[in-house]
Amino acid sequence: MEQKVIVLVGTFDTKGQEYLYVKELITKAGYAVVTIDVGTGARGKLVFTADYSREEVVKVAKSSMPEVIALGNEGKEVEIMEIMASGAAKICQQLYQSGKLDGIISLGGHMGTDIATSIMRSLPFGVPKVMLSTVASGNTRPFVGTRDIVMMPSVADIVGLNRITETVLAQAAGAIMGMVSIEKPSREERPLVGMTVLGGTMVCALRVKKELEERGYEVVVFHGNGIGGKTMEEFIKQGVITSVFDLVPDEVVGHMYQAWNDAGPTRLETAGLKGIPQLIAPGHLNQIIYDSADKIPERFRKHYVHRHGPSIYTLRAQKKEMVEIGEVVATKLNKAVGPTAVIVPLKGLTIIDPIDKGFVDREADSALFETLKRNLKPEIEVTEVDAHINDEVFAKEATKMFLSLTSYSGSGCF
Repeated sequence: MEQKVIVLVGTFDTKGQEYLYVKELITKAGYAVVTIDVGTGARGKLVFTADYSREEVVKVAKSSMPEVIALGNEGKEVEIMEIMASGAAKICQQLYQSGKLDGIISLGGHMGTDIATSIMRSLPFGVPKVMLSTVASGNTRPFVGTRDIVMMPSVADIVGLNRITETVLAQAAGAIMGMVSIEKPSREERPLVGMTVLGGTMVCALRVKKELEERGYEVVVFHGNGIGGKTMEEFIKQGVITSVFDLVPDEVVGHMYQAWNDAGPTRLETAGLKGIPQLIAPGHLNQIIYDSADKIPERFRKHYVHRHGPSIYTLRAQKKEMVEIGEVVATKLNKAVGPTAVIVPLKGLTIIDPIDKGFVDREADSALFETLKRNLKPEIEVTEVDAHINDEVFAKEATKMFLSLTSYSGSGCF
């Protein structure tokens, strides 16, 4: 078997001893290691010579060490980090494209984690990525983003070798080696459908997923939590996902009201601009979600709240917001250049509706539906189903509409 190559990237001037320990563990196990130094040399001497020195990294980033040193003297650490991350990311991409990068690992504190995960995010899905970090026990979303990065808490600070740090360093090394050693099983290539979901629409999602898979599709489900939708749309841009059932486009609401599941300003536009078939349902569009009470804006303080666990505050969107949401959704869908349709369940948009009567507001829901119909361009078909979003009849109608949009023949192509 061809020797696997693991890239070890980090600030070798500050954690050289620890990186050397990991490097030796990996090479002793029979893997090749490529080392990339993204340190500035300002705080320590090198314990070993990197395959790609900091000078080479800076040069690839179209900068120079004198410029980096000058930035350091001015206290511009962010600019230095951007230079090092940019150069190392380009090197890693070149290594990957030439078949010399099977996995990547790094270790560090906050700044080291910032640099390393930025580099990791430049690599495609499926490339093993391990980050041993002092900040992995906190909010990792800024570091992971939409990529498959494994964040591992370092427990103690990564300063020197002792019984604690040696254990976690060895475990991190074992993690990347194990990930790299696994051979991905081959499988038949089928049209890949992207589907969004939250817990309140899971019944519908599973029904439609089953129906589509029985017809020869492959379905991947993304959680509408602010990262899920962004990840799905990155796969759309890459051409991996070829059609979409956006059952829960609630991340649009998250962005509108700076809520828990904000996926950014372009959510719900990518599939349409790409021209791939997309079916949209208004799942969860009747709610605005915050993860703590103090984040709820003053204008929403009197809205009805359904508590979904200790840190989820689900606000019932009122008529005014439902009109605003409908207008924004319609504007986004009107940009579509490919087959697009909307399916509306008239009797509820989430499982909360039938279990919490205080959450029911048919007038507000109707305002959303009417706003969509009034503002969508004529080419976008809107079908109303006299059912709840989790009713079987709705799932069957959604499947039927999706199939008509994609015109799938069952032969593996559209």
